[in-house]
Amino acid sequence: MEPIKFCHVIDGSNTNPLLYNWIKFSDRDKFDYTVVSLEPADGLQEQMRDLGVRTFSLDYTSRRQAVSAFWRLYRFFRREKVRIVQTHLFDASLIGLSAAVAARVPVRIFTGHHSHETPLHGRAALTFIDGLSPRTLSNHTIAPSRHMKEIFVRDLKVPASKIELIHHGFDLDEWRGSAAAMSDFRRELGIENKIVFGAVGRLFWVKDFERLIDAFAAATVDRDDVVLVIVGGGDQAELKEKLAPAGLEGKVILAGRREDIATVMNQFDVFVHSALGESFGMVLIEAMALGKPVVSTNVGIAREVVKEGETGFLAEPGDTSSLTAAIKRMLAERPNWPKWSENAKVAANEFSIQETQASCDEFYVECLRKEL
Repeated sequence: MEPIKFCHVIDGSNTNPLLYNWIKFSDRDKFDYTVVSLEPADGLQEQMRDLGVRTFSLDYTSRRQAVSAFWRLYRFFRREKVRIVQTHLFDASLIGLSAAVAARVPVRIFTGHHSHETPLHGRAALTFIDGLSPRTLSNHTIAPSRHMKEIFVRDLKVPASKIELIHHGFDLDEWRGSAAAMSDFRRELGIENKIVFGAVGRLFWVKDFERLIDAFAAATVDRDDVVLVIVGGGDQAELKEKLAPAGLEGKVILAGRREDIATVMNQFDVFVHSALGESFGMVLIEAMALGKPVVSTNVGIAREVVKEGETGFLAEPGDTSSLTAAIKRMLAERPNWPKWSENAKVAANEFSIQETQASCDEFYVECLRKEL
């Protein structure tokens, strides 16, 4: 049997561990992959070549190039007789799925990544446009969490019958191996003898780090043995402005962007996640795989894996008092952290890439069977 011609279309060309593992652990005898990025070639293309996967870029730098990108993809889909197109992110989905419709590709899959942000903007026009790809252009949609599926149905008006719940998968052996490396992170920051609550994420308003700082300060006002470390790239100016007036310098540390995320996360005692929304929230599974108890807002995959009093506590997104209470409860439960650490590892094991990708491959084949 000839392998099924399959094309992933994605906006960016940066290295992409999720897409890399998606293909690496797929049944390569069943699928002949091509990966197309809109943006000029970069680390993503190197990753795909390492896997022996054909890849190219459309050198797309402006939406004025949308029509030419559409025609290039249309001709490629027709010439190569592509049977499955899966798209990732906004421009890639509008252009890639439109080209797939025109080229009569039987299976067109929209993947939920940042669609959870649409309801946060509260604009009907944006909701309509963002819902166009999963609602109209695709005939199948992948939601990586139950929460994301709810948003697709409730806010983006995607029929529930079009949505498949498939969790993201992780190469847990590699991740845990990387995390086991020696680290001077605590010594570098001068927090060797502190209880460390750690957060990881780009400094972006959806991550709601300002509220996290307020909640942490309120929860630990009478303690000097606890610190909050926020790791992530981006403009630190607004967050730094909060620290000195509140007397939080040294108690809240902005560590900036790091390449050694696994080893850094392994230095945390508790992982804390304050996002206003998530389609999934990969850092939660990464932290739990390392045995970290979790305080998280009730978004993305958190509501499925953070069990109250077993692996951590949940707080309501956008609610400072709720997050403050969750942090206080976590500190009060410190004697139980070793047990919760083991529970967290067990919960994370359900997201091994070998299992999740096998489900994904079955889904692809079943989609094609239904459409032909």
